[in-house]
Amino acid sequence: MGLTYCPVCGGSHAKAQHCPGELRPTGPERHGWRVSVETPFGIEAYGVLVAPSFDLWRSRILTYPNVLWTVPGGAVTLKFAGRSAQDAESQAVAFIEGHINARGYVRRDGLDLPAVARFQAEAAAKAQAATGGALRKMRALPVHFGTGPTLLAAMTGNVSESGLFVITLAPFDPGTDLRVLIDLDTGPVGLKGKVVWNRQRVVLGRPVGMGVHLIAPPEPYREFVLELP
Repeated sequence: MGLTYCPVCGGSHAKAQHCPGELRPTGPERHGWRVSVETPFGIEAYGVLVAPSFDLWRSRILTYPNVLWTVPGGAVTLKFAGRSAQDAESQAVAFIEGHINARGYVRRDGLDLPAVARFQAEAAAKAQAATGGALRKMRALPVHFGTGPTLLAAMTGNVSESGLFVITLAPFDPGTDLRVLIDLDTGPVGLKGKVVWNRQRVVLGRPVGMGVHLIAPPEPYREFVLELP
């Protein structure tokens, strides 16, 4: 029988009264434990992010450079709560190790972000710097985009305060100015942006699409992203 995950905290607990709440960060989130793993998709690097959350600590798991792990179904980010940073981190480490063992992946502990993973991290760092350096959050949201009155339908792969990744089989070239209409819980919001990079072929399981830097994103959009788990 598999684990049941809470749609509120993103963790697994036996009873509803044991839920610690949304586990919002109340301080800076830092990078902690990290491991490199050989998978069928190539070398991947997994890591743990740790942050205070009121009287608790929370941890999250990241596939470098920028993919946060989510609960099955992708509704919320997977999280672990502990009374100390070490406790929260150790729970995430145990989960990663179980994930590696269950899939028969090979750990490459002697590698510190090997060539493939290091290349990904460097490329993502450049893209993230181009979009303001904001932390990206995995969320699939309907969007329409284009350069004129006709807009194409697509979905987001991730969003941040200053940018988003649009999953599309026809990404525009870097430097292209875009109109974007994104469907939020409160209704559609119009955005303006510029394509800063694109991916024309699937790479290590990552979808085809384009990274868009948003120009003066409106407050409803920024508030929506900030409130995402």
